[in-house]
Formats: sequence, structure tokens, C-alpha cells
Amino acid sequence: VIKLTPNKADCLSILGVAREVAAITGAKLCVPPIETQATTINDKVAVKVEASDLCGRFAGRVIKGVNAKAKTPDWMVRCLEGAGQRSISALVDISNYVMLAVGQPTHVFDLQKLKGGLTVRWGREGEQLELLNGQTVSVAPLNGQQVGVIADEQGLESIAGIMGGNHCAVTDDTKNIYVEAAYWQPAAIQGRARRFNFSTDAAHRFERGVDPQNTANCLEYLTALIIEVCGGQVGPIDDQILAIPERKPVSMRLARAMKVIGIPLTADIVADVFKRLGFEFKQEAGDVFVVTPPSYRFDIEIEEDLIEEVARMYGFENIP
Repeated sequence: VIKLTPNKADCLSILGVAREVAAITGAKLCVPPIETQATTINDKVAVKVEASDLCGRFAGRVIKGVNAKAKTPDWMVRCLEGAGQRSISALVDISNYVMLAVGQPTHVFDLQKLKGGLTVRWGREGEQLELLNGQTVSVAPLNGQQVGVIADEQGLESIAGIMGGNHCAVTDDTKNIYVEAAYWQPAAIQGRARRFNFSTDAAHRFERGVDPQNTANCLEYLTALIIEVCGGQVGPIDDQILAIPERKPVSMRLARAMKVIGIPLTADIVADVFKRLGFEFKQEAGDVFVVTPPSYRFDIEIEEDLIEEVARMYGFENIP
């Protein structure tokens, strides 16, 4: 069992843990290639994102003619069970598996139940939604805290980054689907699930930060698995990039790292640590390292964060 500290959201996936193990052991990281799916239909769902402070990136596509009664592959069922999740149906299982594998929560809507285009916005006074867990919740602003939603022309369809609504859930009779992957701003998700007295795997990830550069790739991965298991015809990805956080460079002084950790370090040791972690960096005069954090590392913001990485990778057990 791996226990994560709250800052290590980048390890809330198999890929994230593999990346970490590769950095610690020096083993080569093998990332499975994600193949772009050939589009065979031109169907799209019009999506309007009204609030970039809620959603920084939204990608979706239509897949028609799926067999929702298809059997989830045994290897996927075993993987889900190993992560404490029960198998529900092929489409739901594949979405859950993609989240576990690469850390990106996705959502599958029954296309027939959607009316018109989708709007990504903040919830309004008087609006309610029956969720997949059977709970009906109000999304009106409360104590100044707004709740993000995805709505179609007839009403709400899901709570952004937390849980889908019951109305547009896929069933065994589903034939056409709309799949969605988004980057929800962490501040727009934090505390919302707690307000409704439950938490979800999606909210747990989004409120800590999900890699905004990987949204479309994860949607391609989801699509490939759906086509493999359930068949279907694929529409083009509609990928809207609105407000992705800029990763600002962070500086770390070698002398400061030695003083904080309390051990002698060389520039070569530190450079090796950053290389193994996959950090882009440059060395400046006076042994100062200027690091640009990867898009999936939301926890690297100040000098102490980099010092912590050096200590961690050097090995706490090697520090007297």
C-alpha cells in the first residue's frame, strides 16, 4: 500500500507512481503509446465555456454505435478490484480505469439524453440536480462559494469535477455517447464535495490539480479503450484551451539546500536529482538551479519545495 501526503497528487495514478519509481530507482519509464483515433463521423456537441475561472480546458467527442452491454475485459476488472473499485459496466469501468491509469477523471454521457449544446458555468439560485448516487443537491451559491456545473438546454447534467447527474447516465441500452475530459481549476473544486457531505475520486484529484497538458491525450486513450471493448464510430475531438496555469520557474541555491538538509551536496548530485525527476532546469552562477516544474507537479512553487525534492531523492535514510 502506498500512502500519499496531500501534496503528492501527481502519484494518484499508475503512471504517476511509475514515474516516481523510475526517478527513485533509475529504471526506464515506459509510457504506453496513445494512438490518435481516426474519425469516421463528423458529429459534434456544441460546448460553451462561460467561466474560465471554473474550467481551464474542456475536451469532448461523440462516439456512436457503441455496445454498452459488452463485457469488461477480465484484466481491467482485476485492476479495478485491486484499486478497491467494483465493476459496474464496460463504459463506466473504462472511464474509471483511465482515471486510475493516467490520473485524468473523465465522464461519459448518454448522447440521446442530452438536449442541444452544453454550457460550462457556475450554478444559479434555485437549480438542483439528482446525482448518480441518488442524492439531490442544490448548486446555488452558498456563503460566497459557487458550484460549477455542466448544463444542456433543459437543465443541469453534472456537477463540474465531482459527479454526473442521474438523468444522462449511460445504461445497457445506450447506443451513442459523448465523452468528456476537462481541466477544472483546483480552487473551483476545493471544498465543494465536502459541502455535499461526500467525496469522489474525481474531486479528490481535481482539487489537488490534474495535468492540464494531458487532457486531450487522456481522451484519446479513453476513446481507444471504448472502441476496443464496445466498438463504435468516432467523431472529432473538440478541445477548448481557455486558462491553463503557467508554471513559473523556481530557483534553489545549493548552499541553502545544504544548510536546510544538513548534508554536503554537489551541483552534480542536485543536477542528477532534477534529471531523474524529469524537471527542466538550468544552472546559473553561484550554484543556483532555476527549475521549471512539469505541468503535473502543482506542489513545486517555492525554494523549499525543491529542497524537499533533493532530500527525498537523496534518501531520508541517508541523512544522519
